Amino acid sequence: ASLTSSTFDGFVRGADKVLIDFYDRKIDGWAEQKSELEQALRQVRDYGSDVAFATVDASAEEDLAKRYVVSGRFPQLLWFTHGEPTQYHRTLRTAKAMADFVLALDREPMMQVKSEQEASSSFNRAVFGKVKKGSSLYKALEVVATKHMDTVAVTYVDSSENDIKFLDEMKPEPIPYSGRLDVESIDAWVRDLLTKSEPIPEGHPVYQDGSLVVVGKTFEEAVSHRDKDVFMLVYAPWCGFSRKFFPVWNAFAQAVSNAKSLIVAKMDGDQNSSPLPDDFMWTSYPHIFFVKAGTKKPILFHGNRTVSHLVQFAEEHGTKPLDLDPSINLDDINEL
Repeated sequence: ASLTSSTFDGFVRGADKVLIDFYDRKIDGWAEQKSELEQALRQVRDYGSDVAFATVDASAEEDLAKRYVVSGRFPQLLWFTHGEPTQYHRTLRTAKAMADFVLALDREPMMQVKSEQEASSSFNRAVFGKVKKGSSLYKALEVVATKHMDTVAVTYVDSSENDIKFLDEMKPEPIPYSGRLDVESIDAWVRDLLTKSEPIPEGHPVYQDGSLVVVGKTFEEAVSHRDKDVFMLVYAPWCGFSRKFFPVWNAFAQAVSNAKSLIVAKMDGDQNSSPLPDDFMWTSYPHIFFVKAGTKKPILFHGNRTVSHLVQFAEEHGTKPLDLDPSINLDDINEL
C-alpha cells in the first residue's frame, strides 16, 4: 500500500507491528532500492512474518516526511509498534540486510519472568513490570521495549498490580516508577535512567568560551528551544580532530555572540550520551549539528571547518538573520 497523510495514521494503528518505507523518487537509485525491499519482504514472509507493510513517497507527502524521517535522509525504513515509531534504519541497501532488520524486530520485545529476583539476576540492567498481558500498560511497555531493545531488557510478570521498577546491578535498590502510565512518560523515564551524563554544571546554564556547556541530562532542554536556533558541537577530549577544531569553534561562537536568535553549544560526547538516540546520535568526532527553533530534527554540518563556513551554514538554516560581531575577520582561521 502507498500511504498519504489521510491514510497513514489509520494504517499504522491498524496492526501491532508495521514497517513503512519512506522513499524519494527524486533520488537516484530509488527503483533499485524498491526492488531490494520487495525481495526482503518475500524473505520475511517465508519466515512466517505477517508484519504490515506500506510505502510513503516523501516527495509527494512532505508533511509525513518532516514528521517522521530522521535527518531528512532517504530511503528510510521505520518500524511502528502499536502505532508508535520505535526503530528506524537509513543505511540498509541489500535485501538480506533489510530482512535481517525486520526479523530482529518481529519478535516479542519483552521477556516474561517468574519474579523480580529472576529479572535482576538475569540482566545487569532491566525494566521490570508487574502488568496484565494485553493491557494498555503492557502495550505501552512493548513500545518502550522496542525503542530500547539494544540497551536494556524489559521484563514482566503477568499481574494486575501495574507496578514498574528499574533494576541496575550498580544501584543498591530498585528505582520505582511513579509517573503516568503511558508510552511518552515511561519512555522519558527510561531514557533519563539510561542517559550517560556528567553532573549538571553548578549555576546552569554555564557558558565556556562562548558556548553553552551541555551534559546528558540537559541535552533535551538544550535542543528544544521554541524561539532560538541551536548550533552544537559534540567532541571528545582525546580526539585530535576535536582539539584542532576548538579554536575555530570558539572563534565562531565569538563571531555570533551578538545573535540573540542563536545558541552555540558544546558537549563532551565521551562523558555524555544522547537521551534522544532516534534523532541525535554520533559515532565519530567532532560531530556538529544545527537545530532550527521549534523543531527537534538535527541538520548535520558537513562543510569546511572554518568560521566563515560555520557562519554561512547558520545563516542558511537559521530562522532569523544573524547579528555578527563586526570586529571578527571570518577569514583569519584557515580550513582544517
